[in-house]
Amino acid sequence: MAIPSSSKPTPSGLVVIARDAAGQIVTRITSKRDLVGAMHTGRCVLRLRLDAVRVEVHHGEGPTSEYREKPLAVVSHEDLPIKQRSV
Repeated sequence: MAIPSSSKPTPSGLVVIARDAAGQIVTRITSKRDLVGAMHTGRCVLRLRLDAVRVEVHHGEGPTSEYREKPLAVVSHEDLPIKQRSV
C-alpha cells in the first residue's frame, strides 16, 4: 500500500539528544536500540562532546522537535564515573 506524499512518516525508536549548559540541543542521534543501549550511547556522547552537559533519551519525534516532554532517561556528567568525565 502506497503512503500518500502529503502524509508524514511516524517516527519510531528512541532519540538520544545532548544539551549544552544553555539547554540547546548540540547532538541528536536516532537509536533503534532498547533503553539501556540508548543510555550507553548517551554516556558515550557525554564523554566525546565537550559542550554536552547532559543527555536525554526520548521516544522518537520529528527531526525538528525541541523535545520538551519528560525524557525516558537522563544522564549527566555527575552520573559518570570520575575517570570517564571529559572535564
